[in-house]
Amino acid sequence: MYMPVVKVTRNSQITIPKEIRDRIGIKEGDRVDISIEGDKVVVRKVELEDITDFLPKNFDEIRAKMRKDSRKRLKKLGVIP
Repeated sequence: MYMPVVKVTRNSQITIPKEIRDRIGIKEGDRVDISIEGDKVVVRKVELEDITDFLPKNFDEIRAKMRKDSRKRLKKLGVIP
């Protein structure tokens, strides 16, 4: 498979060629993970699940408790009915 050669700019930046962005579905605003495998630099599109793996396993339960507590506090302050 042919892969285009790109130039590294003065600021050490590269542009990911359109055919590669299209192939792996990278759009403006997406996040990518860059890693090294041997002598290769690997660019991988990051999915939402990939950037939330630092959360505790019971995060949904914690979030529900926080929301419940917040509602109680807001009611007590008269902010919500």
